[in-house]
Parts: sequence; structure tokens; C-alpha cells
Amino acid sequence: MKSSLAKNAIYKVILNVFNLLVPLFVGPYVAGLLTPELYGVYNRVYAEFQVFFIVGAFGIYNYGVREISKVRNDKKRFGSIFTSLFVIGILSNLLVTIFYIGYIIVRGNGIDQYVYLVMIIQMVSNVFYIEFVNEAVENYRFIAIKTILIRILYLISIFAFVRKPTDVIIYSVVVSMTVLLNNLASFFYLKRQYKFDFTNVKILCHIMPLIVNLIFTNVELLYGQLDKVLLGAFVNDIAVTEYTLPTTLAGMLSTIPLSLITVAIPRLSKYIGENDRESYINTLKSTCRTYMAILIPMSFGVMVLAKEIMWLYSKDVYTYTYPVLICAALSRIVFGYQSIMTYLVMYVNSMEKKLTVLLFQGGIINCILNFSLILTDKFSALSSLITTMIAVLVFIFLASRYAKNKLALSGIFVTKEIVGYFVTAMCFIPISIGVNLLNLGYIWNIVIEIVLCVVVYGFYMLYTKDPLVEIVLSKFRR
Repeated sequence: MKSSLAKNAIYKVILNVFNLLVPLFVGPYVAGLLTPELYGVYNRVYAEFQVFFIVGAFGIYNYGVREISKVRNDKKRFGSIFTSLFVIGILSNLLVTIFYIGYIIVRGNGIDQYVYLVMIIQMVSNVFYIEFVNEAVENYRFIAIKTILIRILYLISIFAFVRKPTDVIIYSVVVSMTVLLNNLASFFYLKRQYKFDFTNVKILCHIMPLIVNLIFTNVELLYGQLDKVLLGAFVNDIAVTEYTLPTTLAGMLSTIPLSLITVAIPRLSKYIGENDRESYINTLKSTCRTYMAILIPMSFGVMVLAKEIMWLYSKDVYTYTYPVLICAALSRIVFGYQSIMTYLVMYVNSMEKKLTVLLFQGGIINCILNFSLILTDKFSALSSLITTMIAVLVFIFLASRYAKNKLALSGIFVTKEIVGYFVTAMCFIPISIGVNLLNLGYIWNIVIEIVLCVVVYGFYMLYTKDPLVEIVLSKFRR
């Protein structure tokens, strides 16, 4: 089961690059094909469904990764935790599905009622979502291969079956069946590797930690998810799309560096379980530096090309939403620090209660700011995203102070290397302004700006002999 963190990251990066490429093919096709009204209905319904979906998941995934990572060499405890979490997942999803059906009866009307009903497929798939075991044992090779094959099937299905501007139901079915197939594939694979141990099922001892995880997950709904739900309720369905498309696009691009966060969680949990503080600090420091070395230039790159990207991605249907993409791109740096503080610092150190309080405080701030905008009639996709960034910044400030006091963590999150990445990436702005003055058109703007920005950033990395360059070169030499 033992594998290198670098190899795990490579598998995760390959997977996330593929997961990035598929939406880049599907997204423009669907956004350009479906009518704005029906696409808005889908995005609104999906935003509301996600609330039920996440509650049904009951925080089992993150909790399972952490707990199984600690006991993965203890077969008896491994089987007990694995089986217990599976049983709890069945019960939680069954209960939430009942409430969701009641919500459909009250809320559903017309075409959106059918979209609500199709989403039940994903709720059923939630029962079989035991991928946390693969994450805990660092089996990223299987995750990558399996997901790539299923995503290829998803890509084929979209182009084969979603053919008309009114095919929103068919699109919903394809998306939901892909989620179900992905979860079933992992379920049957893991069933061959690890057996359920129903003789040693323990429910009550996991309930309180899972409730804390559930609250923690629900608190995060007070951020981006709340924005989308409020936009659908107080503006219109199209406003949900204006928010969803740019933020999803920026989020997809950030999944590549986010791989470092994901694969580091089980390893850091292992070090904490073994009381190996030195290894924990060193791994945390290198992960933060490498994460920001990739995330910061990507975010600035998307920011300077926001208008061209929205033109290319939405087939000029939603090009006018490029200011939202500019804000969303910069927000990825903020959310990047939130991910580090949430998962690599507080969560792996079992600080869920304090984490929940801090996230709740930031979420309440976001909620107050959103309703202030609604009352002043200034609530929009752009303004709601700005309030979310403010709320997340408050959380980062409070969480970093707490971590510094409780864990004596300093000199990790803001270093001269990270400041260097930020300053160099800011050079992308004058480059973009200069290229745009040439009036060469969107395509040439994209090509020339990418080349120039990559050259500038690459020269800086080579000149400073950044550790990331050394890591990449050593892997190629080997």
C-alpha cells in the first residue's frame, strides 16, 4: 500500500487534467446548445439538490479518509470502520431521500420537477460512494484509470444523446447515471479487496464526529452554495448560470494544483497518528509551497484571459460574464488558502469543532452581506462572489491565528517564495494589456499571452532554482 507522495500526486494530476479536459469539451457544447432558460433551470435545481446530496453524505468521505488512514495497517479496526461507515451511509441517505421527495412535491413545478426527480439517481449513488477507502490506502492508480474510462463514456453519451436545445432532462440523466456508474465501479472493486465485517459494526461512536463533519460541511454551504440558491430565489435562473459557469470554470482549472491537497491528507493524518511532528511540518511546508507555485500563476493567467475564455467556452453566449470569471480566478488563491487551513491544518489535527465555529462565523458574514445586497437591490453574480471572498478571508485570518497559537505553525503559509510567485504572476497584467493593444482578436490573444506568461514565469522559476523545478527535472531524469 505504501507509495510515494510524488507518485500519488502524479496520478491525481493526470486524473484532474482529464477531468479538466472533459468539461472543456462538454461545457461549451451544453452551454451553447441548451436554451439559457432551461440551462438556468438545471443549474438552479442542481444547486438546491446539492444541499440534500451533501447532507446525505453526512461528512463520511473526509472522516473516512482520516480515520482509515490511521488504521490501514490494522486489519480488524480497518474492517470495523469501513463497514460501520457504509451502514451509516445507507441510513443517512435513506432518511435524506425521504425529505428530498417531500421537497420535490412542494417545490417542483413543470420541467424542473422532472429534473428534481432525475437527481434521485445521484442520491442513490451516494450510498455506494466508498471511494474514501481508496483515498485512505492511497490507491490513486485505480481511481485515475477508473474515472478516466467512465468520463470517456460520459463524453460519448453527451454528444450522442444531448442533441436539441430542449434536452435538459436527457442531460440530467446522463450526468446522474455517470455519477452512479462511477460509484458502483469503486464499490465492486473495493468489495473484492476488503470484506465487510458486520460482526463488529459500531454506529454510536462515529455519530458525534460525523455530526461535527456534517455541520462543517453544511457550514460551507453558507458560502458558494448559498450564493447560487439566493440568486435563483431573488434574481432569476439565468443569474445562477452567470455565477455557475465562471466559478465552475475557475474551479476546474484549480483542480490540478488541488491534487496536492487531496493526496497529502492521508499522509499527514498518518504522521499525526504516529506523532511524527517533524515529518508533518516538512510535508505541510513543501505542499503549501508547491501548491501556490502552481495555483497563483494559473489564477492570474485565467484572470487576464477572462474575456477570451468566456467567449471560447460559451460560444459567445455568456461572454458578458467575464468580470465574474476575473473575480472567480483571483478567488481561487483565497480558496486555496482556505483548503490548506481547513484540510491540511485543522481537519487532520482533529480540530473539527473549532473549524466549524470559524467557518460558521465566515458563513454568517457572507449571509449578512448577501442579504444586505438583496435589500439594496445590488445582488448579482459578481457582487455575491465578492462577498464570499470577503467571508473566506475572514475565516483564513482567524484560522491562521488559531493554528499559530495551538500548533505553533509559522513561516509556512506566507514565505518569500510564495511572495515571489505572486509578484511574478502580476507581470501577466501588463503583458495582457500590451497584447490587447495590438487588436489581433481573441484566438491570437490567447496564444500570445499564454506563451509570454509561461516564458516569464518559467524564467523566474529557473532563475531562482525553485524546488518545484528541481522535483520535475529529477522525475524526468529518473
